[in-house]
Amino acid sequence: MQASIPERATEAAKSHTYRCPLCNCGADSDDDIYCHLLVSHRKSAVVGALLKRVGNE
Repeated sequence: MQASIPERATEAAKSHTYRCPLCNCGADSDDDIYCHLLVSHRKSAVVGALLKRVGNE
């Protein structure tokens, strides 16, 4: 079962100022992206992306 994406954090966002680091979802605030990450992605995917980014620095 896949969690639904909150309406405020979708590709329909007006400005797409913030982007999800794991998919092509855009949102108008960092809080919306945070909510999107909590609802739409597994913790292991978020941690994996973070570790990959830290490993490249």
